[in-house]
Amino acid sequence: MAYKAERGITVDGKLYDVDVLSVSLDTEFIYKYAERTEDYKLNYELGGVFFNQSITIGYGYGAEKQSTDFSKLWKLLSSESTIDNGTGHNVKVWTPLGRVTFLMYPDKVTVALKRDRDKQGTWWESMTVNFIAVGPHSVDEI
Repeated sequence: MAYKAERGITVDGKLYDVDVLSVSLDTEFIYKYAERTEDYKLNYELGGVFFNQSITIGYGYGAEKQSTDFSKLWKLLSSESTIDNGTGHNVKVWTPLGRVTFLMYPDKVTVALKRDRDKQGTWWESMTVNFIAVGPHSVDEI
C-alpha cells in the first residue's frame, strides 16, 4: 500500500493510481503594492506567498487500473464543476520533501497523445496539470 501512495496522487481524499512523473513548485510573490522612490529604493508591502504546482502524470502504459484512474482524473480536473464553487481541490503528492498537500484549483490541463506506427495504435501518454494556489501559504506549511 505504501508504494501506491508514493507514486499516486490524492485529490479530494481519493487516491488515483497513476505514475507521477514530475512535480514542479512555483513560488509566486503577490504584492499589495510595489513602487520605486526617486532614489530608486523599493517600497512595498507583500500580500502573500503562493505555492503553485505543475504535475506531470503518466498514463500507466496498458495497466487497466492505471488507465481507468488516468481517465477519471482527467475528467475530474477538466470539468467546469471543479472550480465553480471556489474551494479548489485538496491535492497530495509525494516529493523528496515528503508528502506535500496543497489547496489548489486547476489552471490548465494538457494531455499528450502517443502513436505507435508499427502497431498503428494510439494512447494517452501523459497529462500535465498546472495548479494555482487558492490562498497564500508559508514554507512551514509544506
